Amino acid sequence: MPRRRDIDPTEIASLLPHLQLIDVVDGGARYRYRLVGTSLVEAFGGEYTGKYLDELFTGERLANARRVYGAAVEHRLPVFLRNRYNTTLDVEMIANRLYMPLSPDGRAVTLILGALTFEWGHGAIAGMWSGASLDPANARLEVIEDEAIPA
Repeated sequence: MPRRRDIDPTEIASLLPHLQLIDVVDGGARYRYRLVGTSLVEAFGGEYTGKYLDELFTGERLANARRVYGAAVEHRLPVFLRNRYNTTLDVEMIANRLYMPLSPDGRAVTLILGALTFEWGHGAIAGMWSGASLDPANARLEVIEDEAIPA
């Protein structure tokens, strides 16, 4: 597994708006968003840098995120999935997500690098649907594809 210092932000500058860094706290007991790219803030309708996963989500949404992050941590492998959401303005979006574990020693995962892109429904175009945001309490989450989670 790569280390955080193996990733040079200047080499991937065009990707930075689509990236997030997620701290793995206490071996995966909690997850904290260390860095959230600007396109993610725009898509989800709010800044969540510095917040813990369990401060943002509850119920099924929280359980699914823990399962995906936990798979990257436990199996030390990248995880890809596609999620369908409806925003608070009933705009459908599909999030393509790749979560990659990072480790300082090649064994313990301490950080997850997430790369997200979005597909918009109802004719909406990313960056042009101001006012829509994801309502964590009421969002419908459907996993469309879920790969690289070993059995």
